[in-house]
Amino acid sequence: MDGHLPPPPPLRSRARLADWLRAHAPELLFALLLLAVLPMRDLWAPDEPDFAQCVKEMRLRGDWILPYLNGVPYSEKPILYYWVMKASAGLLDALTGGLGFTQGVAAWALRLPSVLAAVAFLAAFRRWAARFLERGIAMPAALILATTPLWFWQSQFIQIDLLFAALLAWSWFCWLGGYLLLRGQQQEASSDEHRRWFLKAYFWLALAFLAKGPLAPVLSLLLLAAFLLWQRDFAVLRRAGIFAGLGLTLLLVAPWYVAAGLKGGAHYAYELIIFQNFERATKAWDHIHPWWKYGEYLLGDFYPWVLLLPALGLHLRRERSLGDPARRFLLLAFLVPFLFLSAVQSKQGKYLLMGYPFLALLLADLFWRMEGARTRRLGLLLAAGLAVPALVLAAVALGAGGPKMRGQVAPFLGPIRLMALVMVAGTLGTAVQAWRQRAQGLIPVAALALGLLYLVGGTWGFRLLDPAKSYRRWTAAVQPLIAGRQVYYWQTIRSGVMVYTDHLMPELRSAGALERLDPEARLVAQRGEWELDAWGMTPALRDRFEVLLAVPTGGGEILLLKKKP
Repeated sequence: MDGHLPPPPPLRSRARLADWLRAHAPELLFALLLLAVLPMRDLWAPDEPDFAQCVKEMRLRGDWILPYLNGVPYSEKPILYYWVMKASAGLLDALTGGLGFTQGVAAWALRLPSVLAAVAFLAAFRRWAARFLERGIAMPAALILATTPLWFWQSQFIQIDLLFAALLAWSWFCWLGGYLLLRGQQQEASSDEHRRWFLKAYFWLALAFLAKGPLAPVLSLLLLAAFLLWQRDFAVLRRAGIFAGLGLTLLLVAPWYVAAGLKGGAHYAYELIIFQNFERATKAWDHIHPWWKYGEYLLGDFYPWVLLLPALGLHLRRERSLGDPARRFLLLAFLVPFLFLSAVQSKQGKYLLMGYPFLALLLADLFWRMEGARTRRLGLLLAAGLAVPALVLAAVALGAGGPKMRGQVAPFLGPIRLMALVMVAGTLGTAVQAWRQRAQGLIPVAALALGLLYLVGGTWGFRLLDPAKSYRRWTAAVQPLIAGRQVYYWQTIRSGVMVYTDHLMPELRSAGALERLDPEARLVAQRGEWELDAWGMTPALRDRFEVLLAVPTGGGEILLLKKKP
């Protein structure tokens, strides 16, 4: 009889805790990985110091409407990311008594919103997959996404793209959830559950709009148009409330755009809406690449999972899986941004982030349905993908390359050797799982190896790299020489040079401006730009300035100059 008694409450509590930890393993492990990496490096150029300086100036001004950079309203992105960074910095500054803060800035506090967005999205993503797709693919899909190189990198980086991708992708997942419930593909928990999912889709779309502008509704409308055309189901638009939903999105977005336009003026509004969106798409001035560039980005940003995409294509065709509306939507949610952004001049791999969760689900579904010899073939292909970085790291650790290369890697041999060991073990473990045809073990073993690789590189490796990339050495050296003086910057500002000082540095962009510079003022420049005969600069004009300080930083050298009397 005693053997049939229920366990005492403490045992039941421990069992529930263990079940909860197992159920939430992907996002918990991802959170621990990101939190371990979070404090290991300072602000790295080019983008992180810019965002930090914007938050610093917003805090100094007490402004919640406009971000400022170097004293000028900054129009490159809408306001949402600046809001969450400012809130994070202000709250953590107060709670920790300024722990790690310099001039109101702490890299770890500004990095935290990206970490939280990534972890929260991963948890919601896993729950959504368990609710609307086969429960068995939820955890493998989360592991694939968490160990995608670009997703990990952007999750611990001070940049807007992870937050935007998470908001936009979640909006699409919410809309698909509402559609599947409305069309009877999934059973509703209540009579109006589909309406709540649609409403959430439009709400999160509004936040994505406030994060990165009109790209969010443009991609969303293209995706829905392609999906409903494939489904031949435009009749759903009325019941999905899409027009009312877009109206709600605009209602949530418009107040800030109006307030920012009024405060920043017509020029700011033009740059925010037209210049940074339409002109950047059609007449780009940076990151200009040919139409096929995203295929190249995909090879590195989604490695090693990208090696399985041909097999995924064959699987979708062979199994006729694309008759299912959910899989149609997942495929289009990757292809529509890929094709649309390929037609845009300016291209960066991070622009495709919103499509990777959908690709991860399709790949997890592929593994879920594998069996027999097919498991062995694809598993060994995945193992081969892990073997490539394993062999490269092992070769470097063993002294491959010439004397120059060996000298460059000498300070990093410790983490390189450990990363090589991790990847060799991961390769062998994945190969064993493949040979034994254990499809369900392939993704966890490969993901564990990748996670450990990121852990070693992101803690030990980042710590070793940081002194050369951080602006703190420059700041410590320059502060006594600029105290109480007006400081200017030659050409386009690199915010790292001023973020830890109490100076703004107005930009000088012409030879005439240099000619008029007061000898008591100071000038900051990157050596590469200062020694370039451009913008009216000449050797004679350059000789009229004295170099007071030269500090190697971030692969270049920063100069502090003064004009000779």
